[in-house]
Amino acid sequence: MSVAASKICLSTDIFGPVKSDFYRPKYFAVDIDRTFLTHNDDAQEKNRQAFSRVVAAEYNIFFCTGRPLSCSIGVLGDNYIKSTGYSGYPGIYHNGAVVYGHAGEVLRMVKFSRDFMTAFCQYIENNGLQRYVLFADMYNFYMLDNDCSQLRHAMDEINYRGDPLVVSVDDILTKNITLITVRGAEIITKQTHFVRDVDYVMKAGSIGCFDITAGRCTKAEGLKVLLEKYGLGPKDCGFIGNGTNDIEAMDLCELSFAVRNSEPTVADHAKYHLNETNDEAAFAKAIDIVYGL
Repeated sequence: MSVAASKICLSTDIFGPVKSDFYRPKYFAVDIDRTFLTHNDDAQEKNRQAFSRVVAAEYNIFFCTGRPLSCSIGVLGDNYIKSTGYSGYPGIYHNGAVVYGHAGEVLRMVKFSRDFMTAFCQYIENNGLQRYVLFADMYNFYMLDNDCSQLRHAMDEINYRGDPLVVSVDDILTKNITLITVRGAEIITKQTHFVRDVDYVMKAGSIGCFDITAGRCTKAEGLKVLLEKYGLGPKDCGFIGNGTNDIEAMDLCELSFAVRNSEPTVADHAKYHLNETNDEAAFAKAIDIVYGL
């Protein structure tokens, strides 16, 4: 029997290959942007309340996002952080490159190699692309140019209001860079010395930008690290998302949901499709169906 709790049935508000016969998972991973997060205040309140109820019921709900930790936890709001005690741990950030355990310990940190960073920086400098590239480690954002206007909207969307630290190439090579955001896919795809899905993974990000992680790093790989740490597997974890960076996690988890505003090519990877969008509190609906909360 699974470590997850009692068997439940899905309501008719969900359509998918199966409508019953699964278990309440002990862990539940939540994408943030266009899944949990919405600009509809009423829906956001419902989602926050639902998140709080799951924590109070002693299930392990956590964020699994392309954002860094520092730009993630604020979406819950100060009151919910205080009332639930969830401060972002456990959590999966930078599309699986950074994974924290329950106590805030770093279980995984996948950085770009020095060789990759050297070749990448040389290319963007040779082609005058510095203002179109944003680097991130676990703590800060960096740029090689003081003009961040091309990436300002993307940073605003993930609630990063400050300016990136402006550094030299020599400086950036000393950082543990786990995510690179580019204002145009061709900035990386034209670098033919790199092989996609071997040297890097690229996913659609915020407002026309693309997020790049090292090697074969995805949310699914991050989930495997977290679950294996606690002796669990894909059957013990639910997932809800909407974007291309959620595909592998949807495939991995035996109980995965796509919100209605997901692209069809993404939703096809989820085990269940919600009728509600993020602006209609789809996350809260999923929690009600799965946990009865």
